[in-house]
Amino acid sequence: MTMPTTPPTTTTTTPTVPLLWFTDRSRFKLGTSRCARARFLGYHAHNSYGITLRKHALPLVTGIFVHRILEAYASVLKQDDRLPALGEVREIIASLVTEYEASVEARGYRGILGGPDTEETIAEQAALISGLGWVLRLKFLPWLHQTYQVVAVEQERLHLLDCSCGAPPLDAAEHLRRGCTGKAIMLRTDLLARRRGAQTLAYFECKTTGWESEAWAEQWETDAQLALGTVDAAELWGAEVTELYIVGLNKGRRMRDRYAEAADDTRKKQQSPLCYGYCRPGNPPLAAEDWLPSYEWVTDNGEVKRASRAHRRRGVWTLGESEWPVWRAYLNSNPGLTPEEFWVRSLPASILDKVCFILGPMNRQDQQLQGLLRGFLGEERRWQEACWSLYDLQTQGHGWASETYQNALDTLIPCSWACRPFGKEHQCEFVPVCHRHQGWDDPVGSGAYQPRLPHHDPELQQAQARGLLVAEADAPDDEE
Repeated sequence: MTMPTTPPTTTTTTPTVPLLWFTDRSRFKLGTSRCARARFLGYHAHNSYGITLRKHALPLVTGIFVHRILEAYASVLKQDDRLPALGEVREIIASLVTEYEASVEARGYRGILGGPDTEETIAEQAALISGLGWVLRLKFLPWLHQTYQVVAVEQERLHLLDCSCGAPPLDAAEHLRRGCTGKAIMLRTDLLARRRGAQTLAYFECKTTGWESEAWAEQWETDAQLALGTVDAAELWGAEVTELYIVGLNKGRRMRDRYAEAADDTRKKQQSPLCYGYCRPGNPPLAAEDWLPSYEWVTDNGEVKRASRAHRRRGVWTLGESEWPVWRAYLNSNPGLTPEEFWVRSLPASILDKVCFILGPMNRQDQQLQGLLRGFLGEERRWQEACWSLYDLQTQGHGWASETYQNALDTLIPCSWACRPFGKEHQCEFVPVCHRHQGWDDPVGSGAYQPRLPHHDPELQQAQARGLLVAEADAPDDEE
């Protein structure tokens, strides 16, 4: 671990390296709600920017793709105050599918590591990206456009918790120019919109989940961190935020089919109606191929329907080769139609309502928000002091694996030992380090871990200016 920041300075000249202490909601929540040691390893260890597991597995779709889709859609709404046209939507989705497939190829999963199962998973995840893109466009965007006018999309900025230079609170560039050594939260506003016919603002935060439940939905009502994206909104956009929303997207769990046809079929699948339907093979000339949206669903008329025993689970992407008359009729009249677009357009409302839903409006809890900001400041002061103490030990010759350093680490930044709150399959990525598996004494050198790539621009620029951003740095997978 290198030094966390430069000590306080009174210089007013332009610094060569940003001196602010950066934090964000993710590391604060990780350190206070789960495990301080996990925050240290993920955000402060090694080169002051943390480490993450070296990625060997086939990449899966994360919330980052959803944010990219929503950002592209909302940018059109913000600029032209209109819904994205059909061609624009298809282009946005196709570009992100191409980007995902490129990341797969970069890891060798269409080369030496490829195979039939791998190709099916790639097709499944590409269908998930397409499905999420279309369900956002068809279900969420019309309501958003009718009710609100978008004013900000994925806007990143700094909120100063304290300051050493005296610059105006909202002028982050001036704080950096003066070499401020204060503490700043890196904020990224998902989507901010003004209600039509009024002056008040609404804040929307997009969340993906594979475990949608009442408990998951209820957590946001008391989560003051949801309102962090609205800090300084009145000063920046001239209106108060009076409504908070969660745009929920249920990706479905990744698990083995309960009723898999083959006993040895242990491959995990995305349990989402965006990826799989139920197909009954055709038997010409007696019966044509038939597809149904789910094993059981409710029609728009409230009637409960079930698939027959002849219907079997099948990937939506295979519709491209299907002779299902309904699909072929639509395709013939619309040559640009993809299987995923057709499938989402044909899903009944009872299924789409479980895939894409809106939680809110919720009120902004101003008292809790102010308390949260004070908590942020106190927590970051403690972290800065702890990191400086550990850095001092390193300068005295006590390395990461030394007994002196580890004793200090246990005292200053203890483990919670809540390593498997959701079971072994979803255990903390730092279990091998904290439980001292082989290679724990040099996580990066052993090849198990690699430096973390900062995903907020201010921290990324700081790492580059300090010369601490190495070529093998990579962003950790986001959590649901």
